[in-house]
Amino acid sequence: MDQSLWALMISAGIFGATMTMTPGPNNILLAQSGANYGVKSTLPHILGIRVGQTTLHVSILLGLGALFESWPIFHQVLKYLSIAYLLFLAYRVATSCVGDKQQDSDARPMTLREAALFQWVNPKSWMATITLCSAFTLAGEAFWLSAILGVIVFNLVGFPASFTWVFLGAAIRKLLNSAKRRMHFNWLMAALLVASIPMVIK
Repeated sequence: MDQSLWALMISAGIFGATMTMTPGPNNILLAQSGANYGVKSTLPHILGIRVGQTTLHVSILLGLGALFESWPIFHQVLKYLSIAYLLFLAYRVATSCVGDKQQDSDARPMTLREAALFQWVNPKSWMATITLCSAFTLAGEAFWLSAILGVIVFNLVGFPASFTWVFLGAAIRKLLNSAKRRMHFNWLMAALLVASIPMVIK
């Protein structure tokens, strides 16, 4: 691997770390899940993010991104779907069961499938992935090598970033020793989720 590719992947890693470490829908949901359900129960959520992000990444590399250039209406549809689903998630977080036994059927962490599908309507995931596929790939014969390495690099920085937010939530969990505190925390996470909408949808 020549020096230009190494330099590009280092830059891609820095970009990926920035995108996955900064606040956004995924990280807010991970912190909320870590605080309410613990690290172990949130593992499917983390894996789902990586599965969804990777399938989205590969799909864009194979030409999905060009669809938005040819048919801008699809971009608008995705934007409205994103807003609707983020609002739904905020409602779900705000109304999560906070009783000590948490017997409510809705009181569960996000599943692997749900987290994976969420990446397809998560504006921040689209923004990060399209940038990686365009700005951090090489032209010509080196395109696919740089593209595949970009997928690997994004996952390598994405995993620890996700765990950081889950551990943060789990650390906060010790303070959430009453139903009232858990309710207020969930409201805060829901508010942050709503507040993230204008930041990630341009």
